[in-house]
Amino acid sequence: MMQVEITNIIDESFRVKRFELSTLDGSVIEFVPGQFVQIIHPSLPEFNNTRSYSISSENTNSNKIELCIALNENGVFTPWLFKQDIGSKLEVSEPKGEFVLKEEYLDFPLIFICTGTGIAPFRSMIHKALSLGSKEVYLIFGNRKFNDVLYMHEWESLMLQNSKFHFIPVLSQESEFKNSGYVHEFYSNILREIGEARIFVCGWKEMCAETRNRLKEMGYNRKQYFFEQYD
Repeated sequence: MMQVEITNIIDESFRVKRFELSTLDGSVIEFVPGQFVQIIHPSLPEFNNTRSYSISSENTNSNKIELCIALNENGVFTPWLFKQDIGSKLEVSEPKGEFVLKEEYLDFPLIFICTGTGIAPFRSMIHKALSLGSKEVYLIFGNRKFNDVLYMHEWESLMLQNSKFHFIPVLSQESEFKNSGYVHEFYSNILREIGEARIFVCGWKEMCAETRNRLKEMGYNRKQYFFEQYD
């Protein structure tokens, strides 16, 4: 376990905060893009006192990591976490998880499909892929409304900086928006055009389930797509 301090909090919305965590001793936190850490709640029973959160940092070799977390008002963990302030100390695990970007995947176009804070593991994956000279990278990001889109300006700037990066925000409750609806239509059309790809999916349970079914129907297999879901 690591002792960390909250060194910055960015309020993305009423429901989403970005927490910057720094090691107390200045030690580097190395992680593979896509991994997560577990935070310990000091007042909960030991069998139920951790929650897992994907690392959303761009830099994979620093004494700081960022977590992008949505509030569950009916839960116990995030209401406690959202009451923490800059300077608060937390205990977190070392980075874990196998939902990661591997260099062998860079031989194919990469498709990232997510909803809400499912964007978190993809931020480091996308930056890493582009820095290593990947093929085309597509981010299909589903949300309800425009103000829900996390890291919006970053994705728009990245598109201008790198012609291999394609950002497709999709909004389900903004009928006037050019990409109105759900993510399924958009990734399906892209995959029909480009053929074989490596596909990462992260987000709401229903979206993940439908995406899995659609990918199977299109002929993709478990060596070509990878899932992480939450609710």
